Amino acid sequence: MDVIIGRFRHEHQPVVEQLIQDGLRDRWGDDFDPAFNQDVLDIQGHYVDAGAVVLVAELDGRIVATGTLSIDGPNGEIVRVSVASTHRRRGLARMMVDALIESARAHSLERVRVATDTPWRSAVALYRSTGFTEVCADETNTHFELML
Repeated sequence: MDVIIGRFRHEHQPVVEQLIQDGLRDRWGDDFDPAFNQDVLDIQGHYVDAGAVVLVAELDGRIVATGTLSIDGPNGEIVRVSVASTHRRRGLARMMVDALIESARAHSLERVRVATDTPWRSAVALYRSTGFTEVCADETNTHFELML
């Protein structure tokens, strides 16, 4: 699998927006409400222009995964990791998280945080497997951090 991970470009907006919303729709089902996700309507303005690192993974010229590292001083937060439903269970989410961690190191960050919904067992397992330590959890959310 020849996956190319690169930086988000403005022309990626429609595909990345759809990828994220499709992933949320898959997770939330009938409870999905795109109104709660206004940030994905303008990834350039909301994330890139604010200094975040937004990555996309391409396979055969098609964007199949994305993820974002928001940067706040010495800390970072991973958000909006999503993989196309047709390409899940192939290690793409792990590749994306690893690439975001490398970006955090390149920016000399001290710590990276991430939160996910506790019922999303695959996401919880992903962050544990990539070296994150659980800092708190309840039936709704699980919060992790990785010291760099």
